Amino acid sequence: MLFSLALAVTVLSAGVVVFAGLYTIHSVLQEYRRDRVPALLYHHFIPKGKIDGNYDPVCFCYDTAFAEQMNYLYEKGYSTISLDDFLAFKEGKQALPSKPIIVTFDDGFMSNYLYAFPILKNYGMKATVFVTVDQDSENFKKYGAIDFPLTPEQLREMSDYGISIESHTMTHRYLTELEPKVVRWELQESKRSLENMVKRPVKFLATPSGAYNKTVRQLAKEAGYKAVFGALKGSNNISSDRYALRRVVIARDFSIEDFEQILKPSALLQLRLTSFLQNLLLSILGPGRFDAFRDTLYQTRFARFLIRGQLRYLVGGMVALALAVMVVSISILFRY
Repeated sequence: MLFSLALAVTVLSAGVVVFAGLYTIHSVLQEYRRDRVPALLYHHFIPKGKIDGNYDPVCFCYDTAFAEQMNYLYEKGYSTISLDDFLAFKEGKQALPSKPIIVTFDDGFMSNYLYAFPILKNYGMKATVFVTVDQDSENFKKYGAIDFPLTPEQLREMSDYGISIESHTMTHRYLTELEPKVVRWELQESKRSLENMVKRPVKFLATPSGAYNKTVRQLAKEAGYKAVFGALKGSNNISSDRYALRRVVIARDFSIEDFEQILKPSALLQLRLTSFLQNLLLSILGPGRFDAFRDTLYQTRFARFLIRGQLRYLVGGMVALALAVMVVSISILFRY
């Protein structure tokens, strides 16, 4: 009995080590490409001192921090590109500018217009806002005391300037927990509503809370979306799956040093690796339980490392643990 258990553990541990090694090599090759394109993700903007500690710190960015971050991109020669630009590059129709980067916002809160939009205009930068259409959705109610939905007039003004207005579904529900016909409605109706609102095509989707699977992918294609952001982290390149694009969340407590670091291949590699584990947990728990688990973690001392993406030893630690378990199991096998 003990021999069989040790053999099974040895095989399983060896499999974990081999898979982790191969995935790490693949991730290194992806993040150190010359054509990599990071995509930044923001949600709310707020002045310092006007938010209590009960809100998810990943969903907020101070207005002054955003101004500092955009100034950093400008001074360091980054060029903001649209998702249309990125797809044109993937299709061989357009070259990338020097140091390309994509700036995105999820949900469609008014603070995007009040705080971020003026800064984008000041630097002549491109950006994309993924908008939840239903202003009575639970996500808007959750933050109703501190932020409000963008109005149709504000969306049209931003669109007329050149900010891309794209879909974040109708109601911000977890798509993976809905029936296919409901998902189809969420995708098609939000696309139709936004197109009627801004008088421009809506071609891109960001799934709420990263809730994404093969069914959502297929329905997004059928609804006419050209690319999708789910919950994957890291950068994108010409070989990236357009229906599984990656982003990096810029959180409230990022210093400019953190921001500078997160743009480097080494940090994006780390995020890509930890993102795999995060999405594995997401698939096991489901988006609702995963969000609750994450919110609990954000109330602990562990939050600082989660927010700043500094879990650099997590994957290595798991592999080391698998190696240790394998060594112990092999020693048991030799005894028999």
